[in-house]
Amino acid sequence: MDRLAKVFSQQDELIALEGPNKDEYLTFESLNTLPGEKSEKFHQLTLQLLEDLLQPVDPSKCTERSRQLREEGNLVFRGASKDPELILKACKLYTGAVFEAEDVNAELALAFANRGIALQEYGYFREAYDDCANALDCGYPENMRHKLIMRQAHCAWKLEQLDVLEKHVSSLEQIQLNESFVRQLENLKNELEALKIQKADAVVSQEKDESKALEKILEDPGERGRYMVANEAIPQGTVIFSERASCFVPLEQRLICQQCATSLMSAPIPCPQCHQRVVYCSRKCREKHTDIHRYECAGYRMDLFKLLGVSHLALRMVVVYMPQILPGLRDCKSSAEIWESLMKLVNEPDVGKNVPEYMRSLRMISHLDQAARPEFVYHMLCANLLQTYLQKHTEFFEQFSTTAAGLEDWKTIIAALILRSAGQLLVNGHVGNALIPVGLEVNEFALLLPDMWQKPYHLKLGQLHNLSHSELVTAVNLPYLSLCNHACVPSIQTKFDGCLVVNYARSNIAANEEIFNCYTMDCKNSLRSQRTKPLKEVYKFQCCCVACTRTEPDKDYLSFHQYRCEKESCKKTFVPNLQQNEITWWMQENADNPIVCPFCNERQSCAWYNEFLDLIEASSDSSKRRELYEKFDNLDTWLVEHHSLKGTMAGVLVTTCFADMDEQVCSLTDFDYENLARIIRKNLESTAAQCGDTSMEFISQMTYLWDIVALKKCEINKKELECFKEKLKYLATEQKDIFMHYYNDFIKEQCQ
Repeated sequence: MDRLAKVFSQQDELIALEGPNKDEYLTFESLNTLPGEKSEKFHQLTLQLLEDLLQPVDPSKCTERSRQLREEGNLVFRGASKDPELILKACKLYTGAVFEAEDVNAELALAFANRGIALQEYGYFREAYDDCANALDCGYPENMRHKLIMRQAHCAWKLEQLDVLEKHVSSLEQIQLNESFVRQLENLKNELEALKIQKADAVVSQEKDESKALEKILEDPGERGRYMVANEAIPQGTVIFSERASCFVPLEQRLICQQCATSLMSAPIPCPQCHQRVVYCSRKCREKHTDIHRYECAGYRMDLFKLLGVSHLALRMVVVYMPQILPGLRDCKSSAEIWESLMKLVNEPDVGKNVPEYMRSLRMISHLDQAARPEFVYHMLCANLLQTYLQKHTEFFEQFSTTAAGLEDWKTIIAALILRSAGQLLVNGHVGNALIPVGLEVNEFALLLPDMWQKPYHLKLGQLHNLSHSELVTAVNLPYLSLCNHACVPSIQTKFDGCLVVNYARSNIAANEEIFNCYTMDCKNSLRSQRTKPLKEVYKFQCCCVACTRTEPDKDYLSFHQYRCEKESCKKTFVPNLQQNEITWWMQENADNPIVCPFCNERQSCAWYNEFLDLIEASSDSSKRRELYEKFDNLDTWLVEHHSLKGTMAGVLVTTCFADMDEQVCSLTDFDYENLARIIRKNLESTAAQCGDTSMEFISQMTYLWDIVALKKCEINKKELECFKEKLKYLATEQKDIFMHYYNDFIKEQCQ
């Protein structure tokens, strides 16, 4: 990062951007007019930066590290003896061997092959099949290839993939096999015939999609621009619209599959060419992503994209959309003509739902022309760096070789498009979240944690709370969702389900009522003054929504910050000074307590808070836990109704007790579980009031209650449980399936 800042500073001194910020094309046209010496120095600085980012590897070290992990995995696997936890531990070690091998094919082949048999033993048959194929691709020894083909056939049988099984059986029949493998082959032939009969009897039914559009797009020539309204009355919880994102990037490397955005992987398949910084959940996803990754692989190898933030997603947009845009630009003879053609697309009036994604993206608003010069220059230099990267380290520009315009024209256009996309994403980009294991390390994968799982996608008893951490995992371009205007009282709740993004009605929406998204924190979780600054700085407008224009714009937020005076003769309810560092004083490290009652001017000691923290430190002591529960119950004396601090303290109390249990620091008693269940239920009420009962915050806390119910330490009635189950529709499919498995494994029988 320091190197990038230094180069950008040097380049900034060479360019002369005078007057107001120009549009993206004119910006790079002016860059092309730099005097010869300055132009050459500017260009050389870019090339040298890219050169400095190259990170060579030592194949011998990769081989040694990979071999060590594989051999550790072998020791664990040999001693596993059908023990699921040890098998999964072996898978984890083999995965490490895959990642350490880099592009040393001999080690990759062995690591994939060994992981494949462990995955097969655990029950991850699709992943095991892929690993066998990976090992064969990497040059697995010829004299042992029949072993992998036999494993693939076994997995195809388990997956009921008739054609695949038939192909592998046919292949094995052509190989000279020993007696043991001949018996395995005969068994597979029998299974193949049984599967053929089963498939012939199956009846396939297709359901028609009879969904209708509940929303429509209108256009206002004034400030609102394009906006969304309800076609008819939409009840709360109804899906209004969904959108499949073709352009997204991970916020952290290895966190998601680069093709489908799944966040739960049992057998991540890395790209061996870019220091394993890109992973896929399957060979199918890796193959689908080839046309994109071939232009990004070198950048990942340099760790370039980590430096550039939103510009990486901007690059992804240009790479994905260019093949769709290019046919209409082939006859343009100059960069000026190309840009003019692009701007015509931007200004076309059709805004129907069937407009291609790239067209909607081209039309997204940008306020980069209003940015301060340092910000504008930074994004311009990022675009220049990425354009140079594409030209020098990829074959991206070869697609323009048959067009009328020349290479220099296209370099200008690509840089301008990256800059334009970055500006659009600053005000239209979205971030997607997912539930992942608590405390997941950067190089760990959720489904490979031995302590959590009893079998594929089935958690162990009492482990649901360890899948409760909500993490931002993707930066996403969603041009249709971006048509929703902002309000501090949003109409929609957005669910990120891999590449699919589904938007539910957060409340009842009347026919012809505008549908709003929230670009910042909503009015229940922030003061108007806190929202005003980012809305003005980033989005360039003053919010005029119903929450911000009413007489008491902070009424909702302040309802979660009411105190009762500690002075015996006062006891009045009040809200402290509205300065953020005072109203949430407990969030400040070593903060001096500034809370003063405005009625009697008594400084509040908040001794109850410090006593609570002291008890938390000693939570492994059962007597201290009893005091903790009492202290929490006494909070109602000082913190009124659903006070935000009460929720924070409830969260700390519950997570600390569960952590003590997980780490075997102590054993929780029936009395503990009874109190924890009561506190969780109370906190769920507060969370529902402030964040909504379908929010990730609510579902995350719900996991702790489900664990207590699963452990048979508290009762839950059928109505309450059905209410909780209904919330699961707001989870991504992969997480929802795990929750439902947990429900069926441990909870369902208790409510029948």
